[in-house]
Order: sequence, then C-alpha cells, then structure tokens
Amino acid sequence: MRATIPWLIVLAVLPRVEDPWPDKIGVELPFATAAIGSVLAGVAFSLTTQEKRERAIKLGGLFGFCAGSAFFVVSLLVQLVSDA
Repeated sequence: MRATIPWLIVLAVLPRVEDPWPDKIGVELPFATAAIGSVLAGVAFSLTTQEKRERAIKLGGLFGFCAGSAFFVVSLLVQLVSDA
C-alpha cells in the first residue's frame, strides 16, 4: 500500500499524452532529430574536455540526422507501397 501512494501522486502530477505520434512526417524530421542527437551528446559528454564534447556533439548531430532521414525514407516508402 505504501508503494502505490507515491506512484498515484506522480501519475496525478504528470501531464497526459493523448497522441504522441504526429499525423504527418515532414522534411523537418531529420533536422529535428539532428538537434536532439546533438543535445543528448552534449549532455552525455558534459563532464569531458571541450574537444571530446564538441566531437560528440558533431557525431550526435550526424547520427540524429541519419536516423531521422532513414525514418523519413522508410515512412515515405511505406506510404507509397500502402497506397498502391
């Protein structure tokens, strides 16, 4: 019983996410994922030297852009195949 009360408080405070997936995926997705990758890499390497952090931010942005581009292309192909 004691363990459920904190969870109920947390669930009452957190906002509800109705529909997290967008109806449309645009060309801006790779750029948004590049920004997310850069930020996450910057946070993950925040305690390292500036050179390592900058390199991690560049690679995080590149990885994010590639992941977003791949997701966009796969989504586009699925849409084209399902419409046919």
